[in-house]
Amino acid sequence: MPYTYTKVDDLEKTTMVGNHQCVALVRRYAGAPATLAWKQGEAVLGNRLLRKGTAIATFINGKYANHPQGNHAALYMGQTLDGILVMDQWTGKRLGIVTSRTLRSKGQYKNGLHIDPSNNADAFFVIE
Repeated sequence: MPYTYTKVDDLEKTTMVGNHQCVALVRRYAGAPATLAWKQGEAVLGNRLLRKGTAIATFINGKYANHPQGNHAALYMGQTLDGILVMDQWTGKRLGIVTSRTLRSKGQYKNGLHIDPSNNADAFFVIE
């Protein structure tokens, strides 16, 4: 079951929530549980049936890595020709506000890991 926040557009330029980490935004607005309970769902890139506001994240072997960097969570907003649109926040982000941005497709390394996963549309999956 995906977690969704239907008023995602209203978050643009609002104050960051919680500890300002990406997970805090997804948990607060989409009602997602603690990251230990997150399961990898469908791929986001190319999935035009995905509902706006769906909680998405990067996963390694089906689990959210929860490292200080190299993983990310956001709210899905839509598709572009070569990527996805997301609403997100992260610790250290300038101005301390939630904003939307485009994540482009960057592919994978030969070992199967995603290049720059936090900023790579290929690395994002629905949180279940």
